[in-house]
Amino acid sequence: MARVAYWESHSAAETDFWMSPEFASLYDFQTPDGSVPIAAMRERDLTESRDVLQAHYAACWAEGRPFAVETKLPKPDGSPLDCVVHGEPEFDSNGQVQRVFGVVRDVTPETSALRQLAESEQRLADFVSTASDWCWESGPDHRLLPYPKSVDGNAALQSVASGGRARWELSYAPEEEDSMASHRADMEAHRPFRDFVYTSIGNDGSRVSICTSGKPIFADDGRFLGYRGTASDITQLEAARTLLDQRTGALEEAHRLGKIGTWYHRLDTGRTVWSPELYQLLGLEPDAFEPTYDGTKAYFLDDDAERLLKIQKRVLRSSKTEATDIRVLHTDGAPRDLAIICKAETSNGKITGLIGTAQDVTERKEAERRLEQLAYTDPLTGLANRALFKRQLVDLFEKPISESEQNALLLIDLDRFKEVNDSLGHSTGDALLIHVAGVLRQELDPQAFIARIGGDEFAVLTNSPTTSAEATTALADRLIAKLSIPVELAEGEACIGATIGIAILPEHGATAEKASRNADLALYMAKEAGRGRALLFEPIYAEAVDQRLDLGRRLRHAVDSGGLETHYQPQIDLKTGRVIGFEALLRWSHPERGPISPAEFIPIAETTGLIVDLGHWVLRDACKQMRGWLDAGLPARTISVNVSPAQIWNGDFEKVVATVLGDTGLPPELLCLELTENLFVDHTKQKVSTTLAALSKLGIQLALDDFGSGYSSLGYLTRLPFNRLKIDRTFVDGIATVPEKRKLLGGIIALAHGLGMSVVAEGAELAAEVDLLTAFDCDFVQGYVFSRPVAAGEAVVVAEGIEREAELMMARRA
Repeated sequence: MARVAYWESHSAAETDFWMSPEFASLYDFQTPDGSVPIAAMRERDLTESRDVLQAHYAACWAEGRPFAVETKLPKPDGSPLDCVVHGEPEFDSNGQVQRVFGVVRDVTPETSALRQLAESEQRLADFVSTASDWCWESGPDHRLLPYPKSVDGNAALQSVASGGRARWELSYAPEEEDSMASHRADMEAHRPFRDFVYTSIGNDGSRVSICTSGKPIFADDGRFLGYRGTASDITQLEAARTLLDQRTGALEEAHRLGKIGTWYHRLDTGRTVWSPELYQLLGLEPDAFEPTYDGTKAYFLDDDAERLLKIQKRVLRSSKTEATDIRVLHTDGAPRDLAIICKAETSNGKITGLIGTAQDVTERKEAERRLEQLAYTDPLTGLANRALFKRQLVDLFEKPISESEQNALLLIDLDRFKEVNDSLGHSTGDALLIHVAGVLRQELDPQAFIARIGGDEFAVLTNSPTTSAEATTALADRLIAKLSIPVELAEGEACIGATIGIAILPEHGATAEKASRNADLALYMAKEAGRGRALLFEPIYAEAVDQRLDLGRRLRHAVDSGGLETHYQPQIDLKTGRVIGFEALLRWSHPERGPISPAEFIPIAETTGLIVDLGHWVLRDACKQMRGWLDAGLPARTISVNVSPAQIWNGDFEKVVATVLGDTGLPPELLCLELTENLFVDHTKQKVSTTLAALSKLGIQLALDDFGSGYSSLGYLTRLPFNRLKIDRTFVDGIATVPEKRKLLGGIIALAHGLGMSVVAEGAELAAEVDLLTAFDCDFVQGYVFSRPVAAGEAVVVAEGIEREAELMMARRA
């Protein structure tokens, strides 16, 4: 496999490089955060290449020149790594270098193999040049005559030189028996022979490899006299050949496993030579294909042939090694990715040609392409994901946009998707998202860019030069209509809708960030207006959002600095006329605007997450106030506090309540927590059941607030430990004049009593409404007919006045 690491630098003055994890693995650097000090890097480079590499790096920043430099990098254990360092500049819109990046490739295996091959060839040449030949003779009986001169060598060689025996009478290697028999037959037939090699073994076990040639000698009368010839001690040469064969085989195997082929080009002949492995990489036959430029050009994809030719010319000019990746076509029709390294070959300081390697990196490149696809594709719908959407939007603004050209950005948010997902299951939700993606593909132009940027959020970039606000709004309305049609799924029918925010580009944003923000503002305002609609961005939207953000900041400051106040609205027992408790209601006075309606600041608190802090603040303040009233000798009354779903879903709410009760000393039975049905719609039943059971175990009372405003209240009434049922004001309003409302109200009260719960009717404003609630056997009532919410100092006085009035009425009736 290719050993490649990626690096990048964002400033010529930067003291650290960013290195990919592969760099640490290859070169034993410790990079916990991906950064390596430049000084530490330069200390690792050998002295002879450090200055060259630094000069090229500086030139890349200063002049925008890419570079490829060969260097050696010693590892901590002293072993060297042959490396090729590549660097490329990235320019900003003004043509200035804003980033330098590149790769460091470990070419140690290739250079080591080439170096070993060269060393083996040199060793073989040295053996051959220094080998000493000697002459020999044999008689008619083929026995060798003693060599007249002294021959240096081991005992095996001395036994040959001493003569007196035929070669087949000497001790030789057993595996040479057949070749020796063939040699004996040649000599007995008086045939000449050439380069016969055998191994002689001495009495001491020593060995010597001998290469010999000879010709028969005849007298004038034709009589056979014997043989004359030459012999050489090729023991070292044979060892070198064996070693060379082993190393060559190992190199060939390494190339085969690494899918590496080599090539070279001679300038004098203009001829290019490929190794067999390179032919195999492309599926070509060496005997049937000549690797010329014209012949290979047809196998390159895109403009890679011209690009590689330019790199080769550059290497010939600069004598520097360069590397690149190209794509070629295999003879089987499949594309292949090749990593090419190109180096100048020199002789006596003069460039004589090019040499290089080609490695098949198709698997790695395919993996990179698959990873990129995964990184930029939503796996569920097959649409682009948020990352690719952001890149596409940025690319849109990077190209020149004419004054007449317009595009549109649509941000789509699905309505009621969460309810469907929770009620019918996540598999249904997934099927619904796939359906939505299909609708968008079908309704939009093929050139439109569609992305899923969140759970139930989609984005569309139109690609039409004639986009207008009217046409885009009409398109958005059509999409809403198509997405609002009920869908038949395996788990049942699902009905959702959509809300869309629109920004016309570049009118509503000259940058990707501004365009996205303004489309999001339009979507936000469309949701605020009631969902199920499309709104085009208007500058006033930004002002409205800024006001909301300011309110959010001021509200946070009020929580921290004590700018909040709790008001109390009495709850009256319809049978006795006594005030049995108060509902604690939060009030806030803006330092500049004065009192702010809860209808305005509570939604802001919910969207910003501040509702949790507000809820806890009211809970503590109300419990503390009721404890103070008890300590002052006032009657024990319940204190009702509203609880936001976020309070339960952001931590252990039961522990918060227990802590407040413990800190304030309020008896648990005097605290009533009011929860709305939103808690049950948005989250799983298990969390709700567990929390409410824990709260009930503390001894406090639980009330289901705003009963009737949701769609699944009856199930909660039977399963969860509620003590009270609070009837929403919409059921109370008008009961004095609308008979149908009276029937529904009476049924709700009877239902609650049947389940063992008391009933609190809120929103009563008329005495006639109170009379009807009394007739329906309602337990408690609160509303403006008795009192608005008042500050703590007035609450006790108001309660006393209500109870005095009730006593007077009872006295008159008596």
